[in-house]
Amino acid sequence: MGKYTINDFKVGDKVYHLSNYNLTMVVIEVNKDLNELSCRWVDSKGIVQRLEFMPEELGKYGDRSFSISAI
Repeated sequence: MGKYTINDFKVGDKVYHLSNYNLTMVVIEVNKDLNELSCRWVDSKGIVQRLEFMPEELGKYGDRSFSISAI
């Protein structure tokens, strides 16, 4: 599971689900009572999606590391 708790997130944070580093979402609501974050993103068909996640499921966008190799 992730390294973050509910207190590490705020509305407007760019996040990703730990199972899919390529999908960038935005936190639109922080519910500390339920320990849930509501996130929104636009899917590949251009439809706005919204879903609730536990903070342990998410990483912050700036955490992602990319490696570039030259051939």
